[in-house]
Amino acid sequence: MLPLLTTYEILMTAADLKLGTTVKNVKKTAMINAILDTMGLKKTKNTLVKNLSGGEKKRLSIACELLTNPPVMFFDEPTSGLDSVSSMQVISHLKSLAQSGRTVVCSIHQPSSQLFELFDDLYLLAEGECAYSGPIDEMMTVFEDAGFTCSVYYNRADFALEVVTKEKYSNVEKLIRKNCIDFSQSDTTKNVDEACKENSTLLYSSVKDTKETILTLTEEKSLESNELYPSSSWLQFIILTKRSILCSLRDMYLTYVRISSYIAVGLLFGALGYNSGNEASKIHSNVGCIFFNGVFLFLLSPVLTVLVFPMEASVFLHEHHNNWYSLKSYYFSKIVADTPLQVLCATLFLIGSYFLTDQPLGIRAIQFWALHILLSLCGQALGFVAGAAFDAQMGLFMVISVAVPLFLFSGFYVRLNDVPGYLEWLTHVSSFRYSFEGGIVAIYGNNRSKLECSQPYCHYRNSSKILDDFNMSDATYENDLLAIVIWYFIMQIMFYIVLKLRLYISK
Repeated sequence: MLPLLTTYEILMTAADLKLGTTVKNVKKTAMINAILDTMGLKKTKNTLVKNLSGGEKKRLSIACELLTNPPVMFFDEPTSGLDSVSSMQVISHLKSLAQSGRTVVCSIHQPSSQLFELFDDLYLLAEGECAYSGPIDEMMTVFEDAGFTCSVYYNRADFALEVVTKEKYSNVEKLIRKNCIDFSQSDTTKNVDEACKENSTLLYSSVKDTKETILTLTEEKSLESNELYPSSSWLQFIILTKRSILCSLRDMYLTYVRISSYIAVGLLFGALGYNSGNEASKIHSNVGCIFFNGVFLFLLSPVLTVLVFPMEASVFLHEHHNNWYSLKSYYFSKIVADTPLQVLCATLFLIGSYFLTDQPLGIRAIQFWALHILLSLCGQALGFVAGAAFDAQMGLFMVISVAVPLFLFSGFYVRLNDVPGYLEWLTHVSSFRYSFEGGIVAIYGNNRSKLECSQPYCHYRNSSKILDDFNMSDATYENDLLAIVIWYFIMQIMFYIVLKLRLYISK
């Protein structure tokens, strides 16, 4: 679950996605309040998930599934990682669900004696075979008939585990055969070996038949409604976008620290290159400033994204596999929700960096802004790709590994004409080549008037000379802008493909 949403917001989002528009908001609110009361979460209604205890988080995850009122519920080790008090709370609420008419099935390891008493029936496995299946109260009778006697004050659950794991007892086969004999009593023509063989495959066959039945029903439901998901794609997109924006507004690291860092570094860039934009004697300093504007915007964007996205990936995989929403809806909501923040951060950086360095205003400023906004979005998309494909550490390494070659073939360290022929193709795939070239053309190209000169002689007073020195005389701003747009769409397509692969692998 997303840690920056409250208990109520988690349930309302789940209700909107799982129930769609078939249930009115008033009824959804009433359902949520009733479920909160049932699961003992009323006091935590407005508490952020990150501030909930382990037991409360377990109960909240159960509450999300209760919205559709399922008749059968399966829980895989619901007490894992919980202390004895939290475990008792979770199982007690599951007991209340069972008493309300639902079938509740749990896999559980080493329950306390008090917790064990809450269960009605037990299916005990020993090396993949059934050692006992039946009511809890009759378990010890069956064990004693097989030759296993438990002390009066000993935990029955611990005793059962000791038997089936052969920790203290080596003849667990007696218990398995006793279960097989009970199984075969309905057919006297079967011998014990045949009964054991049939008993060992019974659970597998049952699960296989159940799975096929569920798939058939799902396909029939899909054909009837022509929809795989309870809510429409547009509604999914709206809900997910709102949720993502809300989480961003509450995230101090991703939002406020991010904005502050962009502003601070922009002011630092501006102070370092103060009034160099229109000064011919400081042309090399200004060119360096233009280049590192692009480096910062491209490099910081994926670094922040790649650290945060892997934490959200598990939520996406869980909710998608539960048929809450489609990959397409999540993909577009992620782009739409994160793009405005990235544009804002890049703009705040450029305000300090661009105007303090006394760069030209008007159309040149707009061109420079548009070029670098697109470059920062390319960096963000690269971060999404790395974050979706790897964990945070490996993703960060991959981002840096990709960015460094792009820097080298930008035309700043080595002029484009001086790049060896066998490496020249790399200059055409480097996004920095187009951002640097486009930035130089926007600032110094298109017949800019002569620059100011505070020295007796300034070689670059005529700005066209700087274009000649960097082999950019024939470059056009439009081509550079188009190249970065193509680069951006390639990164977004890769992001979608990686998400698709993650879903396929996780199945």
